[in-house]
Amino acid sequence: MYSVEQSFVTWLNAKGYAASTYPPATGSEFVTVERTGGAVQDLIDHPTVAIQTWAQTAPRAEEMALAIRKALFYSRPDGVANIAVDGLYPFWDESTRLPRYQIVLNCTAQLTD
Repeated sequence: MYSVEQSFVTWLNAKGYAASTYPPATGSEFVTVERTGGAVQDLIDHPTVAIQTWAQTAPRAEEMALAIRKALFYSRPDGVANIAVDGLYPFWDESTRLPRYQIVLNCTAQLTD
């Protein structure tokens, strides 16, 4: 079964980022991926995906987000045919107090089960 979240995690890990679908128990610099919505139309999946970059400083979290956004112009995760960047903004985490940035993507992807 295809997972757009896992496809992004695999792609990000190949780019050298410690990526997963949830924050790790330890570590101060990592990336998370979350499908936040999206519709299926005519057997095509249109997921909305949030990529969050977490770091010790806001400038580093922003730098990571900008680098990932740029990389998306040159390659895509497997199963993702199209990506439109809908936003990039700071998104502080209340529980860990770590700075993070969020990239919101509107995608066209392989249909999930």
